[in-house]
Amino acid sequence: MIRNGLYSLSAKSRDGVADDVGGILIFRDGQIHGGDAYVYYTGSYECSAGSWRGKMTSQEHTPTGRPMAARVQYIGFFGTYNDTGAKVDAMALVGQQGVRYDATLRLLVAG
Repeated sequence: MIRNGLYSLSAKSRDGVADDVGGILIFRDGQIHGGDAYVYYTGSYECSAGSWRGKMTSQEHTPTGRPMAARVQYIGFFGTYNDTGAKVDAMALVGQQGVRYDATLRLLVAG
């Protein structure tokens, strides 16, 4: 089971189409909440035996000039986890465009 807690997020676009992103995520019993200076995230996940998958929505809360942040993004992901964090392969759907990300989550505070 992924540990409940506060995680740092660092995601890099695989194809260079979008900006790299970062932020903070709170994982609590299958639910995800978090964000950064411009967007907030909500979602859910399931995990078992070191593997996990889930979905999130990213939505702007503060206007920005970043081209990908101005719209709602629907994000699906899968990956692996351990006691200190997780690795993720994610696909964000922005309108009709898909953007692939490699992301790393690092546990900051267990909760």
